[in-house]
Amino acid sequence: MKKGKYLIILGLILFLTSGCEMVATYETTITKDKQVNQKIVLAVDNEMLENLLSMQNPNSNQEFTEEEKWEMLDEMLDEENQDYEGYTKERYETTDLKGYAFTKNLGNIENLTGDTINFSLEDEPTENIIMFTKKGNNYFTEFEAGEPFDTDDTDQYNIDYTVEYIVTLPTKAINHNATTISEDGKTLTWDLTTPISTISYEFAFANNTILYIIIGGVAVVILLGIGIFLYLKRRK
Repeated sequence: MKKGKYLIILGLILFLTSGCEMVATYETTITKDKQVNQKIVLAVDNEMLENLLSMQNPNSNQEFTEEEKWEMLDEMLDEENQDYEGYTKERYETTDLKGYAFTKNLGNIENLTGDTINFSLEDEPTENIIMFTKKGNNYFTEFEAGEPFDTDDTDQYNIDYTVEYIVTLPTKAINHNATTISEDGKTLTWDLTTPISTISYEFAFANNTILYIIIGGVAVVILLGIGIFLYLKRRK
C-alpha cells in the first residue's frame, strides 16, 4: 500500500480554497478463528466532489446529482483501483463522505506467519505475504510505516484529512507502539500523519484449555448428579 495514493489526486484538491475532508484508512482485523481480513477505505466529502464538478462545468448553475458525484469519484479513483486486485470493491458512504471500501480475506494467520516479515505499508506484496513471526504462543509483527504524509501543503487549504492504520485483535494487545488504543485494548490505531517509522504489535489468541477443563468438570458433576438421582429413585 502506498500512502501517497491515499491522497486522491492531490494536485486537483490544492486548487480548492474551501474546507474539505479526506479519509484514507487501512484496517487489519484478526478474528478469534485466526482469519486475517484487510479493508482499505478511500473517501472524500460531498463538498469536494461538488467543487470538482463545478470546476469541470464552470457555466452550470445546476445542483449535481448523487450519481454525478459517484461518477466524479470513479474518475478520481480509476488509477488507484488498479492496485487492489483480488479485493472486493463496495461503495462507502456516510452523511458527509463518499468513497470506496476494498476488502479481502488473507486466510488463516498460520499461512501468514514465517521467519521473515515481508509486509509493509509502502509496498504490500501480493503473493506469499508474511505478516507475522511467532514467539511461543505469541504472534508478533514489525514493519515499515513509510514516510508520514506531508501536511504542509494541505494545511494552508484548510483540508481536514484522516490517514490511519487500524488493527483489531481477538484479545488485548501484549505490546504495541500504536498512537491510540481502545479501552478494551484490542483496537490499535496509528496516525500516519505523524512521524512513525515502524508499526509493531504483539498478541496471543485466548487459551481455552482452562475453560474446556471447567466445562468438562461441570458436565461430569451434572452427569454424576443425574446418576445418583436415578439410582436413589430406583432404590425407592
